[in-house]
Order: sequence, then C-alpha cells, then structure tokens
Amino acid sequence: MTTPTEDDIPSPNEAKRKKGIVRMKKIVQARSEGKKLEVSWNAKGQPIEPGGAKFISYLGSIVRANVPITYDDWKDSSLDAYKEIIWNDIQYFFGQLTFNVDTCRKTFVLRKAGLLLRSFRTSLAHKYLKDDNGDYLENPLNQPPMKFASIISEDIWRQFIAKRMDKSFKEKSIQNKEKALSSKYLYRGSRKGYARIEQDMVS
Repeated sequence: MTTPTEDDIPSPNEAKRKKGIVRMKKIVQARSEGKKLEVSWNAKGQPIEPGGAKFISYLGSIVRANVPITYDDWKDSSLDAYKEIIWNDIQYFFGQLTFNVDTCRKTFVLRKAGLLLRSFRTSLAHKYLKDDNGDYLENPLNQPPMKFASIISEDIWRQFIAKRMDKSFKEKSIQNKEKALSSKYLYRGSRKGYARIEQDMVS
C-alpha cells in the first residue's frame, strides 16, 4: 500500500464539499427510487442522526436555489411564497416524497431556512466582497461567482453588492460584530450544530 502524499490529502474545505456532493446524490437517488427519507429528532425538536445531516444539507440547497440573497429580513411578507416553495419541496418533489417530516416541524424548518440563507449571504460577503482582514474590497466582482452563476443572476448579485457596500449596512454590520464578540456565551457548535454534537456526546 502506497503512502499518500500531501497532494493526495484533501483540504478540510474539499472534504466537506465532496461529502456534501455524495450526500446530495444519495438524496436524489433515494427520491428517484420512491424512497422516503426519515429524519430523527431530539426532545428539543432538533434534527439529529440518522437523517439530520442529510436533511439540513438538502434544506440549505433548496434555500440557495430559490431565495434571492437580496432579502435581509426573513420576516418580510414578500418571502411567504418562497417559504411555501421550500416547505413543499422538503415534502414532495414532482410527486415523490423527499423527507418524511411531519407538518408540526414546519415552524422549525422555515426558521432554520432563514438562518441558512443568512449564513449563505455572510459566506458570500466574506469570500467575494472582503479582503483577508475582513475589510470590503474597493472593486469586488461585478458578476456572480462561477460556482453560483446558475442560482444567482447578475442583477441580483449587483443588488447584493450595493446593499453590502452601503454605508448604513456597514455600520450596522460592525455593531452586530461587536455585539457578538461581547456576548457572554460564544457559539461553538460549528456547522454541525449543538443538537448533533450533543447526540455524539451521549452516544
């Protein structure tokens, strides 16, 4: 057996991306075969394994593909139609059951969708609009990154940049950052989330 070289070992980001692709392929395959995907929940009403990671990954992909990144307020009534699209897709896709999620979970699912959208917006800003020091670039990309060109139009991307580069938004962003840093209890759950970390600890 040969020893893997440094080039053979994927970076953490590459590993996460490949894992995500494999996970999505399994979801698509199961759906095409008419299999319903079960989601487990803990006593707090949070998704856990088995099924929790697949569910959250799929939910994130649906949010990114359907909801414009120009929306900042998840409570905006203009988003109601998008929320229904997300919920319907979670349950059924062209007549095929996607996830076996009871309607009593709808509030959690849509709240989580809002958090995933916010996380996506933040990630885009950090990767494509800011430098290594976290300062906004003077001349950011005027077109959506190729990776997301299929789900973000040029018009939406430019509106997103205009919002992020606005002076009032920057000031609000700095205030929120300072508030988060001064919080007594900093979030340490990473992308995995407290629910699944808690599950790992007791299993």
